[in-house]
Amino acid sequence: MRLLVVSLATVLLSGCLCQSREEKLKAAEDEGNLLMATKAKLIKGVGEAVKKEGKEAAETVAEGTGEVVKGLGSGIQKGLKEIKVKTDESVAANGLGVTRAARGEDGTAAHTVTAYVTFEKAFTGVLELRAYDDKDLEVGRVKVEATEKESGAHYVDFTFDQRTPLLTAGYVQLRATPKAP
Repeated sequence: MRLLVVSLATVLLSGCLCQSREEKLKAAEDEGNLLMATKAKLIKGVGEAVKKEGKEAAETVAEGTGEVVKGLGSGIQKGLKEIKVKTDESVAANGLGVTRAARGEDGTAAHTVTAYVTFEKAFTGVLELRAYDDKDLEVGRVKVEATEKESGAHYVDFTFDQRTPLLTAGYVQLRATPKAP
């Protein structure tokens, strides 16, 4: 039995070792084709997965990017519109206050500053808004007649000359001059 196994192994080995050149080339070609077919199927599978899952991933990335852009847009818009507001001592002395100011609010011209003015006392007179640059130099001023009852408040539009550089103004200052009785 042992002799039979050894003889059979010898015959098989001699058959393998005695392949002709053409048989060896064919075997190598078959092995190469199998390798390429395997790689091609792998790549095709990746492509199919990317097609299916990639679309969802791309939508998620695009949605996130859109939110970032919206955030930037609203931040830029907010930064361009809002302006720091200060008050002169005449404002508090007349029972007035101002809580916010913004450039070019909706419904107003680009060279308009809208301020929310509060009136703790009744007031009839002139409100003056002055614009200053980052070096504390005045770059524009405008006066508006105002009449308000005690405990009132409303938005006041101050329309500056079109040449006033409001986009580069660092802040505005509100002043109040009551009419003489």
